[in-house]
Amino acid sequence: MKKAFCILAATFLALTSIIAQPSKQFITVYAEPDHSDWIYSCGEKAVFTLYAVKENVRMPNAEISYSYGPEKLKAEKTGTVTTGKDGFARITVPGRKVPGFTTVNVSVTYNGKRYSSQTNIGFDPYRIEPTTSLPEDFESFWENAKEKAARVPMLTRVRYSQEESNDRVDVFYIRIQSYKAGNYVYGVLTVPKTEGRKPAILRLPGAAVRKFSGPDPLAYEGFVVLNIGVHGIPVDQDSEIYKQLENGAMSGYVLKGLENRDSYYYKRSYLGCVRAVDYLCSREDVDQTRIACYGGSQGGMLSIVTAALDKRISALFAYFPAFCDVTGYYYGRSGGWPHLFLDKSDPLIEQKVAVSKYYDVVNFARFLSQPGFYAWGFNDIVCCPSSTFSAYNVIKAPKTLCLARDTGHWLYPWQSEEALKWLKSQFNMQSE
Repeated sequence: MKKAFCILAATFLALTSIIAQPSKQFITVYAEPDHSDWIYSCGEKAVFTLYAVKENVRMPNAEISYSYGPEKLKAEKTGTVTTGKDGFARITVPGRKVPGFTTVNVSVTYNGKRYSSQTNIGFDPYRIEPTTSLPEDFESFWENAKEKAARVPMLTRVRYSQEESNDRVDVFYIRIQSYKAGNYVYGVLTVPKTEGRKPAILRLPGAAVRKFSGPDPLAYEGFVVLNIGVHGIPVDQDSEIYKQLENGAMSGYVLKGLENRDSYYYKRSYLGCVRAVDYLCSREDVDQTRIACYGGSQGGMLSIVTAALDKRISALFAYFPAFCDVTGYYYGRSGGWPHLFLDKSDPLIEQKVAVSKYYDVVNFARFLSQPGFYAWGFNDIVCCPSSTFSAYNVIKAPKTLCLARDTGHWLYPWQSEEALKWLKSQFNMQSE
């Protein structure tokens, strides 16, 4: 029983390990909207109840500072209110004229320390349209890139990890030649010790440069799991090496080559993900009709892109996907991570905007045909919901959105549990 519990707990940890749920503050400040779903119609006013809680008791006569305005942009109004004897104060926020999000920030200072929070309400979020547009040659650009990459032999190298394998799974470190000679995808493969072909998951990483290790807990659920890096560097080095790379040669990698669609950094990453699917499909223990890709943030971005580029993917997870509608700031509203085009003085901005359209997740989402499970919250300031809804709203394939409105750039365990149940149902697997 203890061993089974540990495995289950580890599985949920793996699904939620992108960014941990934040710890509770000594004082929590709330901006509570009068719609329980945090959603309003365009033009509709929102009434907020503000209060601060210390040691589970609302604070009377507390001075609460507030501001509100368009998501991620300059506040339209700031002010202060004082709570009454019941601990409550109220403000009215005007409705937005067009679909989008308004952020209400609140804070209170106690004994010299500031405590704050935000509530991000949506105005017709399912009607948000992207600011980016689809280039006429988008499909041909990527088809040509895939055709060239497919001609490059995989030249796979596999190393068995005795110390990380156990009586239930085998762990391997792999290197696969990618889209051009001498360029490689590195990863960790975890294979259940069960007979026959098994469903597979391609796990795609969030931003940063890091090491990976096994075994992956999802393998205990019956999946062959390939966890890859997308930077073309080995994933089994000392952690100090990755710190040095992230602060040195890999610093700002999301901007490298953005002025040219053929040299932009993510071209390597996108095609590397397709090559990882090639590898999974080459394995005799993988059921090629049941391959999913999974990731959050940058990994969510790569999950949507991989599924759009490769129809051998039969289902996908995408949690708060990055790089959605990155032209938002260019057109005067919030944009997705990595928050490009804030500097309008950049002499190459027009050129970079044009290149971004070939890599924007919105434009890949238009071509999805596989069922997908998506999850995020309204309070995400990294991959803001204006951007993620811009992608979600153009998806025509079957889609499930698992919202937890109060979450930021993290998931609740129950969202991960729902995702795993959903995937098992897609693959006709038993779910406990």
